[in-house]
Amino acid sequence: METIKIYVGTYGKYNNGSIEGAWIELDKHTTEEDFFNLCKELHQDEQDPEFMFQDFETPEFFKNEISEYGFSSEFWNKFDDAKKLYESELNAFSAYINNGMEWDIENFRDSYIGHFDGYNVAEEFGQHILEEMGELEQVPQHLRYYIDAESYGRDLLMSDFFECEGYIFRNC
Repeated sequence: METIKIYVGTYGKYNNGSIEGAWIELDKHTTEEDFFNLCKELHQDEQDPEFMFQDFETPEFFKNEISEYGFSSEFWNKFDDAKKLYESELNAFSAYINNGMEWDIENFRDSYIGHFDGYNVAEEFGQHILEEMGELEQVPQHLRYYIDAESYGRDLLMSDFFECEGYIFRNC
């Protein structure tokens, strides 16, 4: 997972005309406790700092989980979950979440088929299913070129599967 970067200042400094702070990076080893300990250490010149998250860089699927005021109630659980994703799954998971699906790594993995990024996703997907599922093996060789993979793929994408940003998922 790409590193999440959060610029941490305080409201006290901001109200006194300063945006003094620093970027803190969250990596696979960062816990909520670690993060807030770093924030306290960074702003140890204040007695009771009220942290302000002035900017952040994050994967798309965390865009609504962080604000100037803090983190959503589910952020740290989702952050721990996201650590389980492989690099190759990150963009697909982002498309999955952006398509309105619930945050569930196991359901994501169960429904994810693959990425088709050509000119005609329906045709590529239809051809993929015909070949991978062995459907073409049941058709005599001289008739295989008459099968309309685009229509087949489009029909599948209207019923049993859905596509988002070229990523295909099973509808279940």
